[in-house]
Amino acid sequence: VLRELLITMGGVDKDNATGQVLQALRTCFLPADCRITVVMGAMAPWLREVRTQAEDMPLATRVLVGVTDMAQLMADSDLAIGAAGTTSWERCCLGLPTIMLVLAENQRMVANGLERAGGVRLIQLAQITTAKLRELLFTVVNDPAQLLLMSDCAANIVDGSGVDAVIRLVEG
Repeated sequence: VLRELLITMGGVDKDNATGQVLQALRTCFLPADCRITVVMGAMAPWLREVRTQAEDMPLATRVLVGVTDMAQLMADSDLAIGAAGTTSWERCCLGLPTIMLVLAENQRMVANGLERAGGVRLIQLAQITTAKLRELLFTVVNDPAQLLLMSDCAANIVDGSGVDAVIRLVEG
């Protein structure tokens, strides 16, 4: 069941993907008790605008800056809408299903692999304001088994023991 939606586009989000996602969410069906948490960096150029948007959202929406408990926020969330950056691995480790946006060309290969593995659904930034986001959210809201499947697939991608594996490899 979708109760907690996490939006995280990286610390800077220079193209304001966060604002575009919030704007699109205004037209999407989400459960009335769903809460939205937006995480941004203190230096994000669109922070003020995103805070203003959050105040005007039809669902409870909070904007957090400089968080120190990102793992807990992810663990408490049912779904993320996030960039395909390094946080992707953390979301997978915690089994957090994600609607993922590729915001830089160097993210594309990893994002495609994560989608093939079933842990994420890719969407292009240009599709955020189209029916594609509404369709993806409608599917996960009305078929909780999809969220569970995505969560299981994501968790099977990363086990959280990467440092140990690297140490074993180096020590040979």
